[in-house]
Amino acid sequence: MRPLPLLRALFLRLTAGRLTPWVKQIPTLVTFAAALVVLLATRMPVASGRLLLASVLVEAAATAASLALPWRRIDQFWSVLIPCASIVAIALLRLATGGADSPFGVLLIVPTIWVASEPGPWNPLIAGVGTCFALLLPEYLSHAPVTLGHIARDLLAPFVYVVAAIIINEIARRLREAADARDRVRDEFLGLVSHELRNPLTSVLGYLELLRMTGANLSEEQRGYVAVAERNARRLRHLVGDLLTTAQAGAGGFVLQRSRVELNEVVRHAVESAGPVAEEAGVALVAELGEPVPLEADAERLGQAVDNLVSNALKFTPAGGSVTVATGMRGTDAVLSVRDTGVGIPREELEHLSERFFRASTAQAIPGVGLGLTVVRAIATAHGGRLEVDSALGKGTTFTLVLPTA
Repeated sequence: MRPLPLLRALFLRLTAGRLTPWVKQIPTLVTFAAALVVLLATRMPVASGRLLLASVLVEAAATAASLALPWRRIDQFWSVLIPCASIVAIALLRLATGGADSPFGVLLIVPTIWVASEPGPWNPLIAGVGTCFALLLPEYLSHAPVTLGHIARDLLAPFVYVVAAIIINEIARRLREAADARDRVRDEFLGLVSHELRNPLTSVLGYLELLRMTGANLSEEQRGYVAVAERNARRLRHLVGDLLTTAQAGAGGFVLQRSRVELNEVVRHAVESAGPVAEEAGVALVAELGEPVPLEADAERLGQAVDNLVSNALKFTPAGGSVTVATGMRGTDAVLSVRDTGVGIPREELEHLSERFFRASTAQAIPGVGLGLTVVRAIATAHGGRLEVDSALGKGTTFTLVLPTA
């Protein structure tokens, strides 16, 4: 394998293909570390050890924030503060290593690209102001004589960075629009196919049920065949329903029929429906229902979400394990948790779980297409809530559906 594809494959493996703030910070961290290595290797004179230490601390703090903060719950706009902090760190590094004559101004390219590529018309301006600060501050704080070359560079370099930031922002915007258009076409196609499959499946199920109920002359073996056909037809109808739900959510056509709903009743029905499956799998299915939790919600969609969570938990819990479905309150929010003692999920894969067709590495040997949690997240989001997950390999997983009561 050639070096470039090898590096790309390694990067995708380490980052699971996601551009999180931590992943975006990696190039800045690597180039900053390389600058420090060059600084030590060449024994370049340092004008201020305190400024050098401050630059390292600022960059370390930015990196720690990109790695440690729960960015899934924070508006993506605020992640721009990470590269802005790196720009400050680079400005301090330049001040400590010669000011305007420091060779480390080139490091600004990486955080500038990060800021400029983020969505929003203000990001090119933020990138431009940041680079101007990092380029011009060392110039005017140093006591070296200013030449015409310095003046020309001070006028031209910030302008070039701003123009580059605008171009990068526009390219990124067009790429996002193209991706959105592709996703929209895919969702419309999935919705159309799912809708067309739904009616004949309903008809097939109706005739199978009629045959099972009226087929007095069928042998036990033939009745078994009918039961298998009916079970698989129901499974296919469930899959088609999930496809239609995700397509509607992606295309912005996800409409709720809200009414007064008691969460405990929804959970009770889901547990009763899943009882035979749990018994067959040898898994203890327990409901721990708290005080009544009234909601203004879509009862059918909410039931679909609970069914998916319970069936998922049963599917990934081996015989002898348990699945616990509990309800309660967290402040003013209603909380439904489904806790199992199953195989668990690697921590680095948790944020991908609600992506369409994604399946955890621990689930590859178990039948499924990876749509159940996508449907649950879409239903939670449509209700103004969210889906939380916590898991440990070999110990089990807890999915928590948080819904506003108001």
